[in-house]
Amino acid sequence: MTRIRPTGAWDGRTFAHEGFAFRSDRELIDRVVPFAAEGLSRGEPVLVVAGERVRTLLADEMGADVARLATFTPAEGWWRGGHDTLRAYDRDLRALRDSVPTWRLVAEPVWLARDDGRQWSRFEAVANRCYADMPYYSLCLHDAERLPDAVLQAVARTHPLTWGGDTPVPTPAYEDPQQFIRSVQPEWRERPRSAAVTSVGTPREARHGALTWLVDGWGARADDVVLATHELVINALRAAGSAEMACWSEADTLVVEVSDRGPGLPDETAGYVPPSHHQEGGRGMWLAWSLADDVAVATGGAGTRIRLYFSH
Repeated sequence: MTRIRPTGAWDGRTFAHEGFAFRSDRELIDRVVPFAAEGLSRGEPVLVVAGERVRTLLADEMGADVARLATFTPAEGWWRGGHDTLRAYDRDLRALRDSVPTWRLVAEPVWLARDDGRQWSRFEAVANRCYADMPYYSLCLHDAERLPDAVLQAVARTHPLTWGGDTPVPTPAYEDPQQFIRSVQPEWRERPRSAAVTSVGTPREARHGALTWLVDGWGARADDVVLATHELVINALRAAGSAEMACWSEADTLVVEVSDRGPGLPDETAGYVPPSHHQEGGRGMWLAWSLADDVAVATGGAGTRIRLYFSH
């Protein structure tokens, strides 16, 4: 008989991130129950955040052991948009790290079934980088019978581990987080000749320039556009001493571009990573990304261009 190894060679010291796509109740139970049981036997806190159907199946199978779980809670109320969801997740992770040496998580991001929830794949990708030194195993559940193929493909590209039948194995389709982010951001096209373009040398000039563009019904997004643009211009001025701003409309979307001739971004995923409470600076990209509806980045040794997309 093959011996099941629910976490393989994981030693509890670093982050392990598995995407598990199941097609039947039995597949789900056979993967999750041994995973949870192993954690309980080792004295590790086991957290389960999942949809109602999954929690019902696990409760029936685990019986009294459900009471031994550190968390057994609905996932449906967790979605607050990508940045706010990750911010709450980050807060809980860091609290756990301060209290226990290692833990394991069973998580079902049910919002991936919604159009507005599919951006979560970007945050799943950057988690591999920003939580690399977190001592926990994240077993992410995905219902292959209910999720679109495009979502399942993104799961494979953002989770370095998958289930091999008796132990976790490397995911063949896994991509570097930065490569994945580039592939899913809005397609980069040359800006239109009709774009309003201005050079700025101070944050105040950036705020004034952004306000002059907010006409024709964009007033409701004024605070978001001005603050996000201001943060990116500050970064550009620090990197290169000057910046260029451009703005144009694409159907019902306002596009704001901030560019500089600096050395390029050291990490294109920074806008998706919650800044540490102890971190000095580096919050501008996170704030700008959270205020915009979408973002695209083009960066290299000749400079950086960042586009923010705002919808009505």
